Amino acid sequence: MREQHKHEHCDSPVADAIHELIKVLKKIFGHKPNAHFDLVIGMAVNKDQTGENMISITISNEQKVNVTLNPVTDTKKPAKLDGAPVWSVVSGDSTFIVAPDGLSADLVSSDTPGETVFLVDADADLGSGVEDLQETITLTVTGANAKNLGITVGSPTTK
Repeated sequence: MREQHKHEHCDSPVADAIHELIKVLKKIFGHKPNAHFDLVIGMAVNKDQTGENMISITISNEQKVNVTLNPVTDTKKPAKLDGAPVWSVVSGDSTFIVAPDGLSADLVSSDTPGETVFLVDADADLGSGVEDLQETITLTVTGANAKNLGITVGSPTTK
């Protein structure tokens, strides 16, 4: 037999609405209804997971940087993906060169400073279904600083 718990007062709009519903049903039927509410809550997520994964990288407009994917499970064990991940530019002028397996790419800076947002999309479901995993990479491109004055000497001329 299921143990009955006495409901403690809860300051929430949902709890208040349930109490009001019980009052209305009590008036209609003359007694408190013999029923219960089922509440379904989604999967638990670790506190450090925000639902959106974002990486930030800063390079100069004369550089490129290699980014490698290392898929892991919740317990940080290596995991496989179903097919090659898909890389795309969401916004900005920088580009990318993806490795054939899709597990790495060179992010190539644009000539002008600014931000480029890349999206990497992969399928974590190894079966016929699809479980999207996405990572966002923000590449900030800065202008390269001068390193020498680049003096050139002209041909001598008469005074």
